[in-house]
Amino acid sequence: MTKKQTLITAAGGNGTAIEILDQALTRKEYESRGKALESDFAADGVEQAGFLIPSDRHFEMAGGEFCGNATRSAAVALYKGYRESSLSFTVSGFAGTVNASVKPLTEKTFFVEATFPEMVAKMKSAKLRDGTPVSIVDLGGIVHVVIEGEFPKDEKTYTAAHRQIVDQFGLHERDAVGVVWFQRESNEAVIIHPVVWVRAVDTFYYESSCGSGTIAVGRVTGSSSIVQPTGKPISAEITESGITLSSEMEVVC
Repeated sequence: MTKKQTLITAAGGNGTAIEILDQALTRKEYESRGKALESDFAADGVEQAGFLIPSDRHFEMAGGEFCGNATRSAAVALYKGYRESSLSFTVSGFAGTVNASVKPLTEKTFFVEATFPEMVAKMKSAKLRDGTPVSIVDLGGIVHVVIEGEFPKDEKTYTAAHRQIVDQFGLHERDAVGVVWFQRESNEAVIIHPVVWVRAVDTFYYESSCGSGTIAVGRVTGSSSIVQPTGKPISAEITESGITLSSEMEVVC
């Protein structure tokens, strides 16, 4: 089987390691090879892994989840292979067809926009056991619990908080679960701190940027431009006809 590996970041972070294959794998193979792929790129700051099958125009995350940043990373990989600036393909965790545009900025940087037609960000309000109000935003292939407040930067604290939230809302069987803390700055900027667990491959990261988390916080706040932990923005436009995600991307290695 022909293989090629690359690492692509979104808004300065959330590195996606992509292996390009000439044929699809089984779900178990995606999981085991995804873990190996993350290990291969561990020193480069990878936070997730996926597989692009150009012949099928399909991109599959190692854990079968939905990932907005990885989707746009796959668009870059397809662009580099086909030199098509407008691309359509399918991705795990989303039932429709992604429509993406890739605009090269430099040899290694691109502005990438991906539209997910008819994607719905279902939202409901809830409270944590201590009374803290939260919003639960369900994108299908990932669910985010969104909290307005200060991010507990101690790893032990945010890990415990994530596990307690998964327990409270019975989210153990979801493909991926994020807990996203956000704060509104005096300049009206919305800054996020996303912590994401992927069940099938059992990865757990405080992500340096997060596309689906951006969508979730955009749904809660109404803001279209969300500042990532890297300090760079990702834009999410949420309409009745679907959701569009965009930012700069970079091929790291």
